[in-house]
Formats: sequence, structure tokens, C-alpha cells
Amino acid sequence: MVSRRVEEVPPPSRESRSTSPAYSVLLRGALRRHSNRIAVETPSCSVTYAQLEERSDRLTGGLSGLGARKGDRVAILLHNSVEYVVADLAIARAGLIKVPLNGLLSRADVEYALEHSGASIVIVHDSLLNLLPEHGRVQAVVVPEELEARSGHTSFEELCLAEPAPGNPVGAAEVAIIMYTGGTTGRPKGIAHTAGALGTNLLTHVLASEIRFGEKMLLCTPLPHSAGFFLQAGLLQGATIFLRSTFEPAELLETVEENSISWTFMVPTMIYRLLDELAENTRDTRSLETIVYGAAPISKARIQEALDRLGLVFLQIFGQSECPNFATTLSKSDHVNEALLASCGKPVPGVEIRVAGEDGKAIPTGDVGEVLIRAPYTLLEYHRAPDLTEKAFFNSWLRTGDVGYQLDTEHLFLVDRIKDMVITGGMNVYCSEVENVLHTYPGVDAAAVVGIPDPDWGEAVHAYVVGRQSLDSQDLIDFCRERLAKYKVPKVVTQITRLATTPYGKIDKKALRRSWIDSNGGEAA
Repeated sequence: MVSRRVEEVPPPSRESRSTSPAYSVLLRGALRRHSNRIAVETPSCSVTYAQLEERSDRLTGGLSGLGARKGDRVAILLHNSVEYVVADLAIARAGLIKVPLNGLLSRADVEYALEHSGASIVIVHDSLLNLLPEHGRVQAVVVPEELEARSGHTSFEELCLAEPAPGNPVGAAEVAIIMYTGGTTGRPKGIAHTAGALGTNLLTHVLASEIRFGEKMLLCTPLPHSAGFFLQAGLLQGATIFLRSTFEPAELLETVEENSISWTFMVPTMIYRLLDELAENTRDTRSLETIVYGAAPISKARIQEALDRLGLVFLQIFGQSECPNFATTLSKSDHVNEALLASCGKPVPGVEIRVAGEDGKAIPTGDVGEVLIRAPYTLLEYHRAPDLTEKAFFNSWLRTGDVGYQLDTEHLFLVDRIKDMVITGGMNVYCSEVENVLHTYPGVDAAAVVGIPDPDWGEAVHAYVVGRQSLDSQDLIDFCRERLAKYKVPKVVTQITRLATTPYGKIDKKALRRSWIDSNGGEAA
């Protein structure tokens, strides 16, 4: 056994971060370096790197004409599209602060993010105008999905005809983005990152997600979240990015086959649906060399099925918006070891992981505690929330809210979210342990475990399962009883057609709990 010695290394200061390359500088260089290559392809158009540079330069001028000045907040509320990429690049070039918003968010969350961030401009598809406040100070720049923008709003296309304006990117130590969480645990939090942190993070994306020069990348998850980071990382490598607004398994496989796609990103639910489609219809997937997945736990049984079907192409990531995408990776070669399939991998270069007790201090290897992260690209702060920022850290260590343990090899295993852990009769139940057992039951395609109110135990373990055929609830309970401690066995198993998910593809356990309470008249069992 190799012992791990935990050393206290001074954390990077704000000043030291300022020496990192600002991401706008990296992106600008990429546009010029790869000027003649195809940058983005959608079902309706394709653009070169040179065209992206020209349009984003002109949009920089157009935004300046609207009165946008360095440090102003500009929101993007767009479907996956070339216009999103152009807006993204222009905002960085102009020294504006990007506020990326997902079109799947509720109107209340969009309104809150616009007000909370102080955004003065929002670039929005016309089909998403209904998410904007009816009366507000934010100015809408509309991207039409038909031929013309709606009257009464500034036209995106007209702004892209403006004379190019000189770039004025923010410095490496200045805020470049305010990201908003999905809001499943209350009001969304605004997560502020500096331009230097984003630059380092993009370089980590290239390295850790194995994006090669000229990669053919397929992205069909929302750009305001993980996919946006992968897109920018792809641009650094001269990739051609095939951009889609929705995920349809059959269409994805057709795109892979027809365009020799070599790289893609998915959340676990997408992998499950892809496997179901491949069971019905054969497609040529031999061009796929890297499938990055993450954002939610994956069934060990189904990742093994995916490996059998698609080969050793999978690379798992673990991170969060406060430390975008990359704290650890489970490498392709690690996927050979069945014992590691439940792990989210080892820390990426430059990142440290600590499993800690309640005092924030490291605990012995193998013990379960909260996962802490120290990285050069953790958030600067929660916007307008100094108390939350202070609570998010133990000194220089970011508190993830995840519970897990590490091996001597540094492989990290997550067992639950702290907020999702069920406490029944005073005993802690890690939902992922129960879910892993349920996933091994024949016919279970997906499972989620939550705690529901119980008059005797405080909380009771309740399982939701998805299957392609009818499942016997009592048999599932008996199956768990043979494999789990008595207090971990679900009291109830409910079969549903699909698990509720957040706008970012994670299982929405808050919605599952709420549906149970609503169906029981708000009363405990």
C-alpha cells in the first residue's frame, strides 16, 4: 500500500491568477490560427474560423453602439446555434461579462438571473422572448428563427453589420462570466469566474478531455453549461464542431455515421437512450474515439454495456460550475478495470482533492467525508453573496457538497450529495449505493432514490425506477433486501416512465420528492 501524505501548499492568490492567459486572448489567437478551417456546422449552415472572427468583431461594434461598455453584463439566451458562438466571442472581445442562460430554465429563474446579475442587454432567440420580464430595463437583441426579427426589438443581424470595434478584453484577474446554477435547491446562485481562471480551465479542457487538432466534435447539450466550455476548447484545437439544439438518439447516430464524428459529450441519461437505440437499429460508430460523460452518476451496469457496445472510448469527468467540469477524470484505460467503474477518477493536473471531516481537515484514506477541491480555476465568488462565498470554502479548499472517499491510488468515489443523503431512524443512507443495486436488477434502465417524510423513521427510503417492461415492486424490494442492510432497503418502489431532470440533464430529486408529497396531499406516510 502506498500512503498519501497531505501537504499544505499555499493557495494561488488573486494576483498570481492574473498571470494566467485570459481566455479571450486564447480564443482570438485560435480564430486567426485556424482561419481557413470550418469552425461550426449546424443543419442549416457552416462557418469558418475567419467568418466567426469577422462576425464577432462586427457584433462587438454593434454592442458598443448600443452603449455596452467594458464590465457591463450581457446575457445570452439562445438555443445552440452559430449566433450563440458569435455572441460568446464578441462579449469576450468587448470586455463584457457574459451571463449564459439556458432556454430550458423557468421564466422566474431567467428574470431573477437578469436582475441579480445586473444585465443590461440580453441576446435572445425570438422563441424565448416569453421568458423575459414584460417590463424591465434589460434591452433585448433578437435573433430571429424565421426570416425577420419581431418589430420593436433590436436585430442581431443588424448589429452584425456594424463597423468592427477595437477589442477591450477584461484583464486576467477581472470577472469574465457569471454563471447561474439550475436552481433546484432554491434561488439560483451567480457563480463568478475571472478571465484568467477561464483561460487555465480551457487549457485543462483540451488536455484532460483529449481534444486533438482537427477533431470532429458533436455537441447537443446546452451551450450555457458544460458544452460551451467544450466548444471553446475545440476552437483552440481547430476542431469542426457539429452543433445541435436537441438530442435525438437516432439523429445523433446518423450524424456520427455520415460525418465521421470522433468526439462527443453526453450526460448518462443520453448514453442510456443511445444504447436503447443501438439495440433496435445498427449504426456505424467506428469513428467515435472519445465520449466524455459526466454531470450525474452513471449506472455501473450500463457503462459496462456501453463499453461492450462502443469500445474503450469513454472518459468520465467530475466537476461543478464552481470548478468547471474538471476536478477529476476516469481515463479510458481505467474503464478496463471493473472495480473502478464506480469511480469518477483521479485529480487532473493542477487540481488537488481532499476528503475531509466536518472541520475541513483530511481524514484517513478510505473513510467517507466531504469532497473538497483546490484548483486554479475555482470560482472567484458568488455574485452579490459574500456570506455564501465564505461558506463555500474551508480556507483555500472549495466545498463541493459531495460525499465520497479516495483510494491510495487517488481514485475518488462519490457516494452521495450531502443534501440528498437519507437519514432514516438516525442512520445515514447513501442513495447511490441503493441505486447501484437497483441498476443490477434485470429490466431496470434507470433508478433514483430519495427520502420521503415518515412519521416513525423521520425519512423513509423511496425508489423510483424506469424500465421497458412492467416491474414487480415487491420483487425489487426483496432483491434489495438480499444485498443491502435492512435500513437501506427501499420501503416503496415506484415505477415511472421517465425520471425528472434539471435543464442541465441531472436527475431532479427535488421534483421527485415534490411529486410524492403532492400525490399524498402533503402528508407524511
